[in-house]
Amino acid sequence: MNLFHVPLYTGLATALLMLGHLILMGLVITQRGKNKVNIGDGGVDSLQQAIRVHGNFLENVPLFLIGLALCEMMAGSTIVVAILGSVFVVARVAHAVGYSMTTGVSAGRLVGTLGSMFTILGVAGYLAYIVFAKL
Repeated sequence: MNLFHVPLYTGLATALLMLGHLILMGLVITQRGKNKVNIGDGGVDSLQQAIRVHGNFLENVPLFLIGLALCEMMAGSTIVVAILGSVFVVARVAHAVGYSMTTGVSAGRLVGTLGSMFTILGVAGYLAYIVFAKL
């Protein structure tokens, strides 16, 4: 019996999130060039904001993708994996857009934060379920 499956949905989510990473990295590079700041944030608010948007993305994406990949490799390409991956990608886009527009509260940040938290929780719960079911 094959216990591991090719993580196709995780692969698609990863590809989309990698593009998002490049876009956010480009926004930081653009701000650095515009403000002539090579290292750090130079006390420039718009650069600080771009750095935090990118940083927040990098703080949340890797662990989610590891968990999603484990779920998909152990359980197969299920609708649960597809939904969790899709919602997370949309949440990260919403968060990046909302946070890029304002450092205050915004609909994008709220949707992005809650969507990210709930999908991370969903992956953790689904992974635990899969593991305990296979013990």
